[in-house]
Amino acid sequence: MSIDIGKSAKKVDVDNRISLRYYYRIADSLIRQANIYRNERNIIDLYVMLLRFSSLITETIPRHRDYRLSPQSERNHFRLKLLSALAELETLQPDVKRRLAELNPKPATLSNGWAQPQQNVSSSPYVWPPVKNSAPLYQPHVQGNRIEGANGYAQRTDQLPLARRSSFNIPPPREETLMKHSILGPNGLNGQWQPPVVHQPIQYPTSNLDLTPIDITSFLNPAEEEKQSDTKKDEAAPEHKKTPLEEVLSLQEDIKPSQVDTTLESLVKLEISKDPSKDPMPPPVLAEVLDLPGPTSLDNPVSISQDTTSDLQEQLVKAQAPLQLVISTALMDSFMRVAKSNTNRSLETCGVLAGSLKNRKFFVTALIIPKQEATSDSCTTTNEEDVFEYQDKNSLFSLGWIHTHPTQSCFMSSIDIHTQYSYQVMLPEAIAIVMAPRDTSRNHGIFRLTVPGGMSVIKNCPHSGFHPHQSPPDGGPIYKSCTDIYMDPGLKFDVADLR
Repeated sequence: MSIDIGKSAKKVDVDNRISLRYYYRIADSLIRQANIYRNERNIIDLYVMLLRFSSLITETIPRHRDYRLSPQSERNHFRLKLLSALAELETLQPDVKRRLAELNPKPATLSNGWAQPQQNVSSSPYVWPPVKNSAPLYQPHVQGNRIEGANGYAQRTDQLPLARRSSFNIPPPREETLMKHSILGPNGLNGQWQPPVVHQPIQYPTSNLDLTPIDITSFLNPAEEEKQSDTKKDEAAPEHKKTPLEEVLSLQEDIKPSQVDTTLESLVKLEISKDPSKDPMPPPVLAEVLDLPGPTSLDNPVSISQDTTSDLQEQLVKAQAPLQLVISTALMDSFMRVAKSNTNRSLETCGVLAGSLKNRKFFVTALIIPKQEATSDSCTTTNEEDVFEYQDKNSLFSLGWIHTHPTQSCFMSSIDIHTQYSYQVMLPEAIAIVMAPRDTSRNHGIFRLTVPGGMSVIKNCPHSGFHPHQSPPDGGPIYKSCTDIYMDPGLKFDVADLR
């Protein structure tokens, strides 16, 4: 199994139907998650969150149609956060690489420092696999335990280097070639040696040469670009078109882009291979049947310095998977009591689920009832600013939403699916809870859109209101029941009715 941290921070395509402010809230949410992971000394998830934030600011938000119309103060604000995130990523990268290297099996090295080449399993471990139609460089004459080489000198078999005992697909050199490359010159012993003619001095690399491969694609320093353009005075230099990353870094003059000397690409390319059979994942558990045993512990920070190999493997696997989400077993009953008056009148009611992040788990600790307008088959919030203000004041993450189907069965309508899409863009772990008191077979359901199938279908859907959707290209469903939600009878939560 290959664990690629870059896949956990891949670029998010912009959706202009979602307001620019919503994307900035996503960025704030990523920074808050990073702060929590930093306090818990969770270096892997901290690195991933900073990568996601940097990608969102440099690759997604600048492509929004309203980006250039946004206040420059807001862009400068996130630009400062970007510079800080990139600097921290550069600081964390060596430690992350070291931790990944602990799990990466290193190739065997030879005495000369070169890595041992891959061997054919079916062949001898000491001989290169034979190549069809190959001709040996020379045919040594074997005498007992001695080998007579091409130069006439005898050598012992056990002292012969590995390369000499192997058969390579290399034809013997021609006499003309040997004469041309002889140190005596093309005339061999008949000629007179002459020193080589050097037309320009030889420049040797400095002692501080960094051999680490760096892929520089979109993060050129303006000063370096100017220097490159000066060396091409005789050529017509086309006007340089700034990349979104350069635009973000050039919004404010008092902070020079040269402060950042690396690229997202060089920070993303960290991957490790591991044997999945040695680290089995726990089986999925349905939310309707699982209760957490005993009280939930929220105050056990992760100790990075004492990580074992198995702990680090588990942490790396979790970094690519959605976080667990825990809700109280009493939350849905509390919501139905709040919605009772509307339910009796066959009107829908909706609420927002918010909560905290501790030890890689989201806990729903707040049920927010916003101002809303409702019908028998729809519900729309009228003042999201109140919800945002309440969440920001209490440092809460938006973890999804809950609503009733007073006259229908337990399912996700096309309007519900589009609403869930907006929540899931902000946070992949966000859920949608549907309460259907008149459904005798299933009075509630906890759903998410499938990834990438359902999310891609809704992203490309231009319709609104009630309408049918095509199935995802993979043939799967657009949404499905969540199997990783945990019900905790001891989890406390607040109910904030903002109506």
